[in-house]
Amino acid sequence: MTVLTPTASIWSVATRITALDAEGYPDPGNSMYVSEQKLKLAPAPVMETGDDVAVKNASGNLSVFAKHGDMVKYGKVTLDLAIPDPAIEALLTGGVLLGSAGAALGTPSAPAVEAYEKLVGPGALAEGTYGYRISSYNSFGETLATAEVTAKPTGAEGATVIVPAAITAGAIGVKVYGRVGGIQQFLGTVPNIGKQKLATAIAAKEAKKGAVITIKVTALTESIPKGTIIQVKGDTSAPKALLKTTIFGVKGATTLEVENLAVENSAKIEPEELIPVFVDLGTITPEGNLPQADTSAGPGENLGMNASELGPVGNENGVSIEVFQKAIVKGVQAQTQPFVHWVFPRCQNFHILQRDLTNGNTATSMEGEAFQNPNWGSGPVGDWPFASTRWYGRARCGRAIVPKPSFENQLATL
Repeated sequence: MTVLTPTASIWSVATRITALDAEGYPDPGNSMYVSEQKLKLAPAPVMETGDDVAVKNASGNLSVFAKHGDMVKYGKVTLDLAIPDPAIEALLTGGVLLGSAGAALGTPSAPAVEAYEKLVGPGALAEGTYGYRISSYNSFGETLATAEVTAKPTGAEGATVIVPAAITAGAIGVKVYGRVGGIQQFLGTVPNIGKQKLATAIAAKEAKKGAVITIKVTALTESIPKGTIIQVKGDTSAPKALLKTTIFGVKGATTLEVENLAVENSAKIEPEELIPVFVDLGTITPEGNLPQADTSAGPGENLGMNASELGPVGNENGVSIEVFQKAIVKGVQAQTQPFVHWVFPRCQNFHILQRDLTNGNTATSMEGEAFQNPNWGSGPVGDWPFASTRWYGRARCGRAIVPKPSFENQLATL
């Protein structure tokens, strides 16, 4: 029988982590991730101190003494990742892997743009023609912008009001671009406040320009941020009233405190839908270019992770962890059996340790326990040809079984 030359075990080229069932089996179809993002895997035995027996006789000398050896109870495993891979974190700790494959929002309908001569402020738009566009946005990105819509305020203290059409469901709001015809740049945003409605009419001339009043609304189904400017659909005042919220509108609230930015309303404002708008007073310097592509689609899996719930152990079933390192002899990789295959058949109770969000790389450090697992067998793909009844093992192996790292979930086959 050939006796292999002992080698060093250096440079982890792949780490394979496989979900186990309640009995420790890596069943076919179980989630399996192969990564090269491991910084360090540090296994260490957790010991139970053996009894130290000592009996002294009447002369004060030891008459009976013995030391029982310390015993390994289980292993402690610390796993450090260079990149905080959400798939691996979720698998080990029982967290929830986040992903979204939702369709793009699509370019919204063009807004209406209204010219106002004077507002509380006052406005600073000189008489002229101004162009505006809007795009919808969510947490993933934004859509293409609409075609240009223009308005022509008069006087030296003018303003324009950009009224988006119905904001697309799923959008956080719309971005407003504008000012110079044909060369619009970013001005600000309009929040998506959902379908909200005025509950009680606002009487004619009830709200004077600059006055703060309390209006009654149907119970809000979404919150309305402080500083949101709204119109009421169907308002026939000339110009339409512009109501700016002076407090945060809490979900479920039935009143809103608002300031009237326009002239006092010349007509009774009937109960109707509240429409969020953007007011351009001319005081904002536009900056930033129009979007060149619709980036609002859900980017897919591995987007992030929610931690496990506080209290219970996140993943009681645990995982198996395998590490493939290069077998090095005198500075070069061994010609025969050029890799070392380390196996930890069952690692459980992982939790993420302190994480530093600082001026540097945000790495992940996790800690769990390792146990014996006779049900692990030959592993998730059948490439471990030895017994797997101890808490860890290692063996030299050939290049053919070294898995290729990937950020995609794979499936156990055995």
